[in-house]
Amino acid sequence: MNCAEVTYSFHYLGYNHNQVDYEDEGVSGDGSPSVIPTLQELQSSLATSDVFTRKSLTRTVVETFRTLYALALQSPEKDDNNHEPDLREVFAMLPIIQNLAEDSEYLVRYCMVEQMPHLSMFFSESKEYLGHLTQKFILPLLVSTLNDTNSQVRKTCHAALLVLVEQNLVEISDIDKLVCPAIFNVIQVASAEDQRAEAVTLLCRISPLLGRDITLRHFLEEYICLCNDASMQIRKICASSFGEMCSVVGGDVVEKELLLHLQRMCSDDLWGVRKACAEVFTVVASCVSMQTKWYTLSPLFVTLLRDESRWVRLAAYQNLGQFIATFHEENEKGSEMSNDESSGLLDETPDIAKQTEPAVPDLVSELVDQETTRPNEEETEDVGHPANNHQQRSDLDESVKNEILSEDLQRPPKPPPSPWSGAVLPTELTELLSGLQVEEQKEVSPTKYMFVEELSNGQLIWREPIAELEVEKELERVYKKLGEGSLVEGTIPGCDNDLFHHTNLTPLSTSPLPPQPPYTPKSQQSVCQNVIPQDLLDHYLWMVDPSHSESGDTEMARYCAFTLPAVALTLGKDHWDYLKELFKILEGDMQWKVRKTLASSLHELGALLGDEVVNSQLVQSFVWFFKDLDEVRIGALQHLMEFFKLLNPERRKYVLPKLREFLRLDNERNWRFRLELVEQLIAIIGYCDQNDISDHIYPLILSLLKDKVWTVRFSAVTALSSILKATHPELRTITLMDIKTEIAISQKWYLRQSYPKICEEILNSDSIGLEQFCEYAMHPALRLRWDRVPNVRIALAHLVTSKFMNNPYFSSPINQHYIELQETISLLKADEDRDVRYYFNRNDPDENAKEIFDSSKEGMNSD
Repeated sequence: MNCAEVTYSFHYLGYNHNQVDYEDEGVSGDGSPSVIPTLQELQSSLATSDVFTRKSLTRTVVETFRTLYALALQSPEKDDNNHEPDLREVFAMLPIIQNLAEDSEYLVRYCMVEQMPHLSMFFSESKEYLGHLTQKFILPLLVSTLNDTNSQVRKTCHAALLVLVEQNLVEISDIDKLVCPAIFNVIQVASAEDQRAEAVTLLCRISPLLGRDITLRHFLEEYICLCNDASMQIRKICASSFGEMCSVVGGDVVEKELLLHLQRMCSDDLWGVRKACAEVFTVVASCVSMQTKWYTLSPLFVTLLRDESRWVRLAAYQNLGQFIATFHEENEKGSEMSNDESSGLLDETPDIAKQTEPAVPDLVSELVDQETTRPNEEETEDVGHPANNHQQRSDLDESVKNEILSEDLQRPPKPPPSPWSGAVLPTELTELLSGLQVEEQKEVSPTKYMFVEELSNGQLIWREPIAELEVEKELERVYKKLGEGSLVEGTIPGCDNDLFHHTNLTPLSTSPLPPQPPYTPKSQQSVCQNVIPQDLLDHYLWMVDPSHSESGDTEMARYCAFTLPAVALTLGKDHWDYLKELFKILEGDMQWKVRKTLASSLHELGALLGDEVVNSQLVQSFVWFFKDLDEVRIGALQHLMEFFKLLNPERRKYVLPKLREFLRLDNERNWRFRLELVEQLIAIIGYCDQNDISDHIYPLILSLLKDKVWTVRFSAVTALSSILKATHPELRTITLMDIKTEIAISQKWYLRQSYPKICEEILNSDSIGLEQFCEYAMHPALRLRWDRVPNVRIALAHLVTSKFMNNPYFSSPINQHYIELQETISLLKADEDRDVRYYFNRNDPDENAKEIFDSSKEGMNSD
């Protein structure tokens, strides 16, 4: 295998092999050396002071290695004792590689490290004599490069290590002994924060490749320490990779050791850390038990939904539907669909997230250039360790206050009271509440400010937040201890209920002014659900609130529409009333992207909710989308057959007349829309009776047969054959007569050109009998021999030579059109157009060659 053919995934760390400059001498444009130097030439060029010469040597190393190894295997000189090839020149390459990898110029080191996976692959191919070099030479060289002074070299080294592990080019035990200690050493010893951050990134990405045992033995303890590191950059990296780490270590370790640190990071002072936590909740939820989702992750996720940062809230709402879908795993009341199908509903969510995620500034660049930070954000947050939160800081600048004030004014009001409010609690909690004394105020962090509304005059005032009460900490401890303890609505005996409502306590919640979901469907008054936590459902229903558009979160409704099938699957058909009003709001959303997303998922909702909901509710929405913008209608059209088969016969008859709406386009040049319509019509023919096909499907196909684009007409020809197969002989006769009138004798030549193709497709598909074809279709086709357009006669020549002349039924004298067929053949053979005559002379190469010669001679004479 040529080394240049081997592709490695350097994209892990954002590097592309195509970024390397290939303008050096001796290197071709595709990166492969034009001339492979000898060992002596390499050794002499290594001492040159020209950086680009040394850089070009790195591109020739692999091929030189291959050449020397091949010559060594072919050499007749063998060692008398071992009868093995002489590999001294091959091993003499190793010092050259090491010198290039330790070159004083970082570009040379970068290019050499980039070649390491290619070398390792070559060693793996030649493992009989060179297989040990990856362990003894390549791996130690890469480990030493982990401490390189240049960031580009280090990142390339990290990518090379990941490739070696991915491709199984190195033993896991070698990674355990050599690489892991080196990574830990960089994290603990390196003074540069960016170098530590790169090492942490490598640690988090290599853990899933090494497996659970090594991760638990080496990485878990270090990872937990890094989750509480003083560097905001490292905490954010740990938060971003939290889901991957949970997937590796398993649910038991997650619940016992990792969830506590997730809670801490969800309350981190840096909004970027909290945002990263919101993005990994779905993966974390898939690793833990249902009880943990209900009583730990759900309240924790609610705090992120109510976070003071707009970007954290947006990320949380973006992942809310996916998080709700994880509650389907043990839901016995929901749909009968499997878990695999449930997860399949969300496979494309990352793509939408990439397209619509706000351009939040990267934390690394945030440290370098403060001008790249996004306005109206937590610019006053402490970037240090959470333990230093109580350090005093100077008063906020007046402009920053105004920015925070403007963001807070756009924030929706408080959410509904917690389900713990107004409840009769168990005896243990009652005794605790009655015995606690609330402290007036504790020391608070001066970096966080909030607004409160005075009921007397309704004015907003500026003040520092009230300190966290001791009773909240004690309640949190009791809530965790109670677990699934039942609560009965009512009052709390033995304690001050006014105090309880005044504090507005919520389990695991620290958000002082969370946004309130004001949208609550009326159907909730009559339907009770215990499939998912009600707080999550309330916030999900709030995603369609108009206030999001006012605050700039226009993509919120799109995320809601995208995850609606998964949420509906989780709730089950019995609780569709919770989502019915939300569905109506999404259906009438002002953004076409929201309506397109909903239109594209109606067939999924129909499969989940059953016949009654589909035929009574969803079909109206489906038909409504037929009149929308082209961008929305294509979503419904692409799944027409999948939705159509869910309908009962009565509702199908209701939908069929509406299909003519698809012929009206905003942009007539959008021929792919019409092509999709033809393909969907072919698919639904099997679900229609003959009268429906004749009344509704056939007129659409006839119109598409006259389309200006050949691809659409060609596809419509296939649809016409399917229609002829599905209808009775009388309707076939009517159809053939219409085709003759509309196509065969049309004034437009491109339609007449289509008629021979229609005849050919009918004969290929055997959609009608030969007698009926001769009676109604053969004569209109043969009449085209007199057509003045050569393209039409060419199409007829192809039909005659491929179907009529080779079929005994048509070429027999018994056929009523035999004489006309012979006249057509004679006339086409003598046609003035050479391309028409070609079809009759293609079996005679000499005749064709003669025609080509004569035509070229005529062209020369005319010149």
